[in-house]
Amino acid sequence: MQPDISDEEIGMRSFQLKKGKAVELAVEKMRYKLGDDWGELAAGEIELLEWALGDVWAFIARGEWDQIAFSELTLDDVFKIVGIAKQIIAHKKIGSVGLNEIHKMVKKVGEE
Repeated sequence: MQPDISDEEIGMRSFQLKKGKAVELAVEKMRYKLGDDWGELAAGEIELLEWALGDVWAFIARGEWDQIAFSELTLDDVFKIVGIAKQIIAHKKIGSVGLNEIHKMVKKVGEE
């Protein structure tokens, strides 16, 4: 007897796992780079950062994501990402607009 799990559900779960792993790695790079400054972020801000990065990951090509220099982001950059995420959650900014802003910001880090 087969379990009641469709190929679509397996695909969605695989997508979520890949997204979670990509975000976890990106956040780890930022945390390592920021060192003690990472402690300035509240738990809720870290959750918003992870949520925003996860949506950006879903929004862009994997190859492009892999080229982002997350270890080069500053604490100010992280606070900007969190600020945009807060605006999206509060419906003060359209989600796709905010995610595009975050994407442009993280993409240019390391190109400078």
